[in-house]
Amino acid sequence: MLMDTKTWYNTIAPSYEELYGEEQFRKVIFIKDLYRRLFGNYKFKRGLDFGCGTGISIELLLEIVEEPYACDISEKLLNIAKHKYPNVNYIKCEGLANEFRDFFDVIISITVLQDVENPLGVLYLFKQILQDHGIVILSVLKKKGISYWKPIVKEYFNILWFDEEDKDFVFFLSKKKEL
Repeated sequence: MLMDTKTWYNTIAPSYEELYGEEQFRKVIFIKDLYRRLFGNYKFKRGLDFGCGTGISIELLLEIVEEPYACDISEKLLNIAKHKYPNVNYIKCEGLANEFRDFFDVIISITVLQDVENPLGVLYLFKQILQDHGIVILSVLKKKGISYWKPIVKEYFNILWFDEEDKDFVFFLSKKKEL
């Protein structure tokens, strides 16, 4: 039987950074550079790191928002992040749509969406919790190809910027306007 995602990440939490740290740090640096080119030193008010893991991507969040929030399905990864970055608001991933509707100016999600059962459902959640003027910074592994990811992303968002990192597609997205 295959392990579910939550159990998997709870199991590998103590060695997560040893396994994936260098790769994730490179992605965050790549995305930081893109962000600076697109937005300069602009800081959003409230931002969410969705799938923050051990906090590697929280470093990016802290540079671009005044009020950082983070969530992850793995309690063990989240505990590592809390220890490293105690001044972040840690929230549950479940129930975000009810508690945080139209709340965030920016959502970052680095190498998360390819691991969820329903990526379109997560993007719909992002649409619900993102303010109308907000952006989503999203990276996904290239394994499934751009022809898989582009239509899913475009269901709820406009692509402001697209780039490719070594292993990931990187999207900067804005919310589609309701008609």
